[in-house]
Amino acid sequence: MVAISSLLLALSLGAGALAAPGEMPGSGIQKRQTLTNSATGTHNGYYYSFWTDGAGSIRYTNEAGGQYSATWSGNGNWVGGKGWMPGTDRYETALFGT
Repeated sequence: MVAISSLLLALSLGAGALAAPGEMPGSGIQKRQTLTNSATGTHNGYYYSFWTDGAGSIRYTNEAGGQYSATWSGNGNWVGGKGWMPGTDRYETALFGT
């Protein structure tokens, strides 16, 4: 009985590792997305915008959630970032009693 319990515990731990966020298809979590050319779209539910004039060297990477990173060198111009989650409230409403 102890061997079966140990086996079930090991199997459930393995299944938990496989079910980690970002690992299961359809979980809504996307892998990093690195761009070197201008683009807009959504990543992990967040709107992003990235523009470059093509000069210099720029690597814009959409990270998890609303995060992003960039590395660049040279004399090029670029603008980029992640913004809001489309379809969500961007302000809070206050309720006042009478």
